Amino acid sequence: MLFTTLMSSCESEPEVDLNQIPIDTKVKRFERAFYNLDTGNFISELNSIKGEYGPFFSSGAENIFWRNQRVNEQNTKLYALCEQEFADFEAYEQRLNNLIKRYYYYFGASDTISAYTYVSSLDFNFPVVFSSPYLFIGLDLYLGERAADYYQTLPLYLQYHRQPAFLLRDVAFAMAQSKVPPPEEPLSLLDAMLYYGKLLKVSERLLGEVDEATLLVYPPDKYVFSQEHEKDMWVYFIENQLLFKTDQDLQRRFIEVAPFSKFRTKTDPETPGRIGRWFGYRIIDAYLEEYPNLDLKALINEKDARKILKLSAYKP
Repeated sequence: MLFTTLMSSCESEPEVDLNQIPIDTKVKRFERAFYNLDTGNFISELNSIKGEYGPFFSSGAENIFWRNQRVNEQNTKLYALCEQEFADFEAYEQRLNNLIKRYYYYFGASDTISAYTYVSSLDFNFPVVFSSPYLFIGLDLYLGERAADYYQTLPLYLQYHRQPAFLLRDVAFAMAQSKVPPPEEPLSLLDAMLYYGKLLKVSERLLGEVDEATLLVYPPDKYVFSQEHEKDMWVYFIENQLLFKTDQDLQRRFIEVAPFSKFRTKTDPETPGRIGRWFGYRIIDAYLEEYPNLDLKALINEKDARKILKLSAYKP
C-alpha cells in the first residue's frame, strides 16, 4: 500500500465480520476474453462471449465496431500492458471481493454486483463505472509508469492518479457516490466539504483499511503539508468567513480537482488540490469520534451541515 511508512492509516470498523456475507464476487476479465479472440474467425468467436459479457454488448454496436476495437493498435498495446501489470490479479480480486462484501453489509444485497475489467481506450473521464448491479474497471487507466507515454496528455497531477494503488480506492469512491446524495443548491463551501467528507468516509469503510494519502489521492509531500498546516488553513476559512458562502469560485479554489488549492498565498503550490474535501473528511471523522455508534446510513442522511460542524467539535 502506498506510503504506509509515512502516512497515518485509517481503519474502518475492523469488527465487521465478512464471513457473515455469503456472496462472493468473481471478477470477469472482459479484456482477456476479447483480445484473445481469433481475428480469423472473429464473428463466431465474438458471438461465443456475448452471453458471459452481456453488458458490453447492450448498446447494440455492430460487429464492425468490435472488429475495429480488436485490431486497434493502441488498444492491443494497452491490453499487453494490462497483462503485465495485472497478470496476477488474485490479490486485487480478494480485496475487491471484501470491498463488495462491506458494501452488502452496510447497504444490503438486493442487487448482486457483477464486476468486470476491460480496456477503456484511455477513457480518463470514467476509470471506474458503478451502476448497480454492474461494476466496470478500466485497467488501462491504472498502469502507472508502464503506460507513462499514454498518460502524457494529462497534467502531472492527474497522471499521479493513474497508479495501480488507486484502483480499489476509486472503486470504493464510485460505489460511495451511488449512496451519498449531493446536497441541495445553493451549495455552501461547508456543504461541499461535508458531501465529499461523507464520500471519503464511506469509501474508507468499504476499503476496510487505507492510508489517508491514498484515500485522498495526495502525493506524500502534499499530504504532509496538509497535516502540518491544518490549523493555519482552517483559520483562513474562519477568519474570511468562507464556510457558509455559496460563491462558485470557492468550489473551484478548494473543492474541484486541481493541481493545488488556492488560498492566494505564496505557499499555494505546496498545498494539495481539493483541500476542502480533506477538511470535510476531518470534520466527519471528528463527528464520528463524538458519536461512535452512529449508523453509517444515519450519517449519510444527516443533511444539516452546520449541525454536523457544531457537534463534531472539530478544532485543529
